[in-house]
Amino acid sequence: MNNIFKFSFGILSTLGVAWLAFVVGARKQFGDLTPTSSFLNENGKSPEGSDLYPIAFSGAAQQGAEEYLSLGCATCHTQQVRLVDAGFDVERGWGKRPSVARDYILQNEVNIGNTRVGPDLANLGLREYSDEWLHQHLFEPQSLIKKSICPPNPFLYEIMETNTSGSIQITSEDNSTRFVKPKIIANRIVAYLQELRQDYELPEMSFVEEDEPVAIIPDIIEKTTAQLPSWLADQISSGKEIYTKVGPGGGGCVSCHQPTGLGQPGVFPPLANSDWVLGDKERIIKISMHGLMGEIEVSGVKYNGVMIPPGVPPGSLTNQQIANVLTYIRNDWGNSASAVSPEEVANVRNSVKDRGQMQMWTVAELNSDK
Repeated sequence: MNNIFKFSFGILSTLGVAWLAFVVGARKQFGDLTPTSSFLNENGKSPEGSDLYPIAFSGAAQQGAEEYLSLGCATCHTQQVRLVDAGFDVERGWGKRPSVARDYILQNEVNIGNTRVGPDLANLGLREYSDEWLHQHLFEPQSLIKKSICPPNPFLYEIMETNTSGSIQITSEDNSTRFVKPKIIANRIVAYLQELRQDYELPEMSFVEEDEPVAIIPDIIEKTTAQLPSWLADQISSGKEIYTKVGPGGGGCVSCHQPTGLGQPGVFPPLANSDWVLGDKERIIKISMHGLMGEIEVSGVKYNGVMIPPGVPPGSLTNQQIANVLTYIRNDWGNSASAVSPEEVANVRNSVKDRGQMQMWTVAELNSDK
C-alpha cells in the first residue's frame, strides 16, 4: 500500500513540475505582453498618442485563420521569420526583422508551424499578391507554379460556365480556361493571408538594416558538380530532386530531414555527418526500401519514431531512384562518401524480397545482419 502511495505521489509530482514549467513558466515569461509602440520613452512607456502593435485581425481574417488551420496549411508553411535557419530569413525576403512572441498575442489561431515545405508566410500580405492570385493559388496551385506540391482546393469554389460578377478566370497548364467564384470560406482565407504582415518595429526587435550583421551563420559549403564525372554529377543532381520533391516521383525526405540535412532536434535525426548515412551501404539501402521504426542513436543523440518507406506513395522509389538519392545525401552538407549504384540496390532488394513493403526495420534487425 505504501508503495502505491509513493508511486502515485511520484507521478503527481512529475505532472505538477511539468505543469509549472510549461504553463506557469510560459505565463510568467509572456503572459503580460500587450500591444506597444515601436519605441519607448526613457521611462519605458509608449509615447502618448503613438500607434500600438500588433494590430488585431479583422473578423473575416480571424475566421480565415481557423479555415487555414483546418485545411492543414500550417503543416507545410511556417509563420515565423527566424534569426538563423538554413540561411537568414530576412535575406530571403521573408520579412524586415525576426519574429518575436509579441507578434502573436492577439491571434486566436497561432499558426507558427515547424516545417518549411513551402515558404514562410509571416509577411505574405506585404508581397503584393492580388486577391485574384491568391484565389487561383488556392483553387489550383499548379496553374501558377508548375512544380508546386500544394494540393488544389476546388471545393472552396463554384465552377462557372461564363465570366460573371465576382468570378475569377483560371488558366490551367493545358491552356484551358475556367471561371470560378470563391465561396465565403475562400474569401475568409484570402482575407487572413492578406493581413499576415509584421511591418512594424517593436522595442525588443527593430528592422534589420541591409548591411547590419545580425547573426553568425555557419558557412554552408555546397559541393560543386562541375569537376565530377558526368555520371556522378547526374546522380547527385537527380538525387537532390528526389530528396526535395514531396509528390509522385519524389522521396519526400526534405519534410523531415530539412533542406540542410540537419533534421529537427529531438524529432528527426540529421543526415549531415551521420554514420548511418556515411557507413554501411546495405543498411541505408534497406532503410530506404522499407523505412525504420523504434529507437535509434545518431551522433550521440537518441531518437524514437517511425520513418515510413520513402517515396510518394511510400515504397515506390525504384532501384535507380534509391541509388541517386543515397548518392546525393552521402555527398552534401559536408558529407563525402562513395556513390551507391542501382546494381547494389537491386542486390539488396533481392536479398529481402520476402519482406513486406511496409514492414519497417528496427535497429536490432539491422545490427543482427552484421
